[in-house]
Amino acid sequence: MIQISEPITLEKLLPLIQKLPKVERDQLRKSLEAESQLDAAILLYQEGKVTLGRAAELAGIHRFELEAVLKEKGISKIAEVDSDENLEAGIAVIRELHKSNISTEEQ
Repeated sequence: MIQISEPITLEKLLPLIQKLPKVERDQLRKSLEAESQLDAAILLYQEGKVTLGRAAELAGIHRFELEAVLKEKGISKIAEVDSDENLEAGIAVIRELHKSNISTEEQ
């Protein structure tokens, strides 16, 4: 049988946290701060206010780590292109790669 417990509120959580040794409280604080920074950086990235690289920098992690987090959370990467010409060139390369993959599979 599954038992549903009461939701944990801040009022219930604070006394438990205060009983932790100082080292563990500091680790918890740092972990929560890092998670908040990461969430804020992801939000800014999703809103298009910062690039992927800048979001990673704000989160205090490497760009590849942020890409992994985005993938875990099911968040699509935003294509960052500096001009219409570069976008078109990139699309053309993808189309060519796609065509060559299809011909290779058919053989």
